Amino acid sequence: MDGAGSETGMTSGTITAAIGGIGDIEGEDKAAACAALIADGEIREMACTRGCSQSAGIMGHVSDQNNSLNMDPFNLRAEELALQDCTLGVEVRRTWSETELVRTFGGRMPPGTPDGMFESWNGNLTCVQVVRVPLVSGSDNASMQHTLAQTILSKVVKSQAWLRFTATAPHDFIIFCWLPFQVPDAVQHHVEMLMERVRLLDRRFSARLRLPAEPHAIFPALFACNHDFVMSKSRGLSESDISTFESDGEEEEEEKTCEWDITWDWTGEDSAEDAAEQPQEATCEDESHMCRMLQSNTAAPTAAPFTCHYALTWDDNG
Repeated sequence: MDGAGSETGMTSGTITAAIGGIGDIEGEDKAAACAALIADGEIREMACTRGCSQSAGIMGHVSDQNNSLNMDPFNLRAEELALQDCTLGVEVRRTWSETELVRTFGGRMPPGTPDGMFESWNGNLTCVQVVRVPLVSGSDNASMQHTLAQTILSKVVKSQAWLRFTATAPHDFIIFCWLPFQVPDAVQHHVEMLMERVRLLDRRFSARLRLPAEPHAIFPALFACNHDFVMSKSRGLSESDISTFESDGEEEEEEKTCEWDITWDWTGEDSAEDAAEQPQEATCEDESHMCRMLQSNTAAPTAAPFTCHYALTWDDNG
């Protein structure tokens, strides 16, 4: 998961804004940097019971296992809470972390790796892509709508690239959006309409807008402070950048049921067969036609009977 504006200052003992510079470190170096800050006391690692929805004064939480590509404590906390929200009420069979979902080809890693994936006991596979939306307080509705739309479209396009690369077939791909503050209903409606159009192109994707109980647990104080500058240098996305996904028809074939005729009406079938075998009664028209045929055959001229005449003579020798 990637957020905007994570480079801020840092004070001793606790985190007042964000972890400066860690958002730009990748791989093992990032994990080593976090471990060093914890050892020096500059990051206060707080324990949190699994399943809790609130963080009592937590400014950052570092996971014991390196299951994420972004080891920023705010990011780890956001991913943890998002996965808890997505798996709520679901009987989870097994889960995959972000590092387990990474695939490479030719030494390069495709974009859009989900932050987590889980499978339910009914066989449904769900991917979760977590993003902290870089909204700035005081923005108008149009600006917030544009920021949310660009954030969601960017995640959908990158996630499609990962799906094509890995040939994964999820039942649902959730774009989980953390909001730093409550947005107006018009902005939420704009996102709903956007996702309806996106689902016409690729029905696998859905979006969730969530407001954390304590936004400061996942949003640093200067979060998204340089978002406008970054967006000015990047190319904007549109719905035309989304690839059209067409299912192979396997699910539709599975849903089709074979309708069997189990009405054992043997009497009706026998009577139908008997009726077909028995000659039908002649109608009046048929009878008149037969009569005309017989009359024509009777009136036809017949040949004269052949008679043979024999001449008998007796020869008595004299």
